Amino acid sequence: MDLIGRQPTRRTLLGGGLALGLTAALGVGRARAADLPGGADWMGALPDGAPLARLTVPGTHDTCSLYGGPITQCQTLSVPDQLAAGVRFLDMRCRTINGVFAIHHSQFFQNIFFGDVLNDCQAFLAQHPGETVLMRVKQEYSTVSDADFAAIFDSYQSRWPGLIWSQGRVPALGEVRGRVVLLADNGGLPGIGWNGPLVDLEDDYQIGTVFDIAGRKWPEASAHFDAARAAGDPQRLFITFTSSSGWGLWPRQAADAMAPHLAGYLAGLDRSARPVLGTVPMDFVTPGSPAAWYGLNFG
Repeated sequence: MDLIGRQPTRRTLLGGGLALGLTAALGVGRARAADLPGGADWMGALPDGAPLARLTVPGTHDTCSLYGGPITQCQTLSVPDQLAAGVRFLDMRCRTINGVFAIHHSQFFQNIFFGDVLNDCQAFLAQHPGETVLMRVKQEYSTVSDADFAAIFDSYQSRWPGLIWSQGRVPALGEVRGRVVLLADNGGLPGIGWNGPLVDLEDDYQIGTVFDIAGRKWPEASAHFDAARAAGDPQRLFITFTSSSGWGLWPRQAADAMAPHLAGYLAGLDRSARPVLGTVPMDFVTPGSPAAWYGLNFG
């Protein structure tokens, strides 16, 4: 099995200052945090009738991208640690090889397979049955047909029966507790179509330099947050990526530059109105940062 770009050790670039900055900027105050459910169980505190499209859901972009160096790395937390922190959207980039999905970021194998991720999700949901996980699945660094990609995906569904919810509509939370909701970024897969009419997507990720964050990336993201707040359709899933990189910009630099904008936006919200920002995939989440986002669901 040739897994190009495999790296033997984890590259952790999380500096102490950045970790503190993100936690302080995107976290919640001590008193408010004490009133919130813990990251592992926050969905369990919401009513069954809550539509997934009308929640604020923290997520991760390139969820498993821990390897490959600063131009590739997007996260520092493992999947179990992300889920325990409150992340409920996972971004799976699957290379087809020898009949399985190897998780990649471009040419770099991330030392994990799709089955490992499903095991992590299944174990977490067994312990926290009130939760659900939204999962984007797309092909990366391979070029098999949609039909061949779907055949491999079907084999995973048969080996993890009942775990993946793959209907073509946005469910209410009570319908999918304990399950993974499929967001299909491949024409052969069932589920909620990534580029279909039920998904309203903002993902302008090819940002050249850090100087383009304030003038381009942030205005696009904030406008999409505004649109999510104004919407009311339970079958329209807003997804706003805060991540980016480019010819002169690494993911870490982009996350640093976005952090004060995101913090300022959150600080300006009327939390008592329970504003809905939709699903928010981010780079370099910390154990404390998702609380500011899922906390919006509780006023």
